[in-house]
Amino acid sequence: MPKTRVSQGSNGQYKVTVPKGVAEAMQLDGKRLDWKVKSGSTLEVTIVDE
Repeated sequence: MPKTRVSQGSNGQYKVTVPKGVAEAMQLDGKRLDWKVKSGSTLEVTIVDE
């Protein structure tokens, strides 16, 4: 699985880039995501169905 980096924008928000292959395979374009902390080093991201 590709690794990505988190960066802070000029507005103070943090950004992460989703690898192209993952975004295309999961059809993420335009989708809303729900983020949850599972542990100190693990996140869970769920596609929100709207």
